[in-house]
Amino acid sequence: MMRLLLFGLIILGGGYLYFEESNAPLPIDVEFRMEEREAPERTGRLTEKNRDDLLVPYSGSGEYSVPQDTIAAATTHQLNGRQWHSYRPRNRLGTLPVVILFHGAGRDGLSMIDMWRDTADKNGLFLIALDGHRQNWPAANVSPTILHDILSEAADLARIDEDRVYLFGHSNGARYVQSLINLTEGPWRAAAVHAGYGDPATAIVPVDPKPIRFYLGTRDHIFETETARIVARALSDKGHPVDLHLIPNHTHWFYEAGPMIAADAWAWFARL
Repeated sequence: MMRLLLFGLIILGGGYLYFEESNAPLPIDVEFRMEEREAPERTGRLTEKNRDDLLVPYSGSGEYSVPQDTIAAATTHQLNGRQWHSYRPRNRLGTLPVVILFHGAGRDGLSMIDMWRDTADKNGLFLIALDGHRQNWPAANVSPTILHDILSEAADLARIDEDRVYLFGHSNGARYVQSLINLTEGPWRAAAVHAGYGDPATAIVPVDPKPIRFYLGTRDHIFETETARIVARALSDKGHPVDLHLIPNHTHWFYEAGPMIAADAWAWFARL
């Protein structure tokens, strides 16, 4: 089958990966592959909105490292050869909703804990953040098995609410989250992503299409607005309720706007 170039770009480490159109399924653990329908019963909702209220002035430094207080506040775990991090707010009673976080290329899970820490403290959230393989999320293999294992382990660490589990990803992690929410089975109810999108050619029509929200800066030099619209429409056509929130003059940089975007994403999750 002829493979056609689709004009999206994904950053992987220091390079780019072109999307190619293909009907070949991605390798996913059979137990957690989402069941498909032949055609959607109805097209999912698609909304687009400008978000001037989320614009955080960029300092221009381009420098970020995880603060020592976040490193000290988080807990690092090992499971089946994979490293992951958790964060639990202090003095919170009752069950805690869970947000599973996926970092951008070249970062680690602690960077995402740092961006979501204030929101977790204010709203009583249990945060889970994996370290990607070689600081990356592989486009060719979507494996939710480790997430199910981590959620089982997390249930022994805190009173988590297994009915309120959500996904959030940035950049390369955003692409991975898009695949998870469309292609795999899991307890996650919705996904939000910042500064990234995946290949719409691999998307299926899932039996249970869940909501997804995209946050994208109009000055993002890696992920383009028009391509984001194509991806959003493709997922909507597969049945997902999709929001595309464009942030005027915002760039790809996450590490100043991140806490504000985390707060906005949680406010949306909480309303679903």
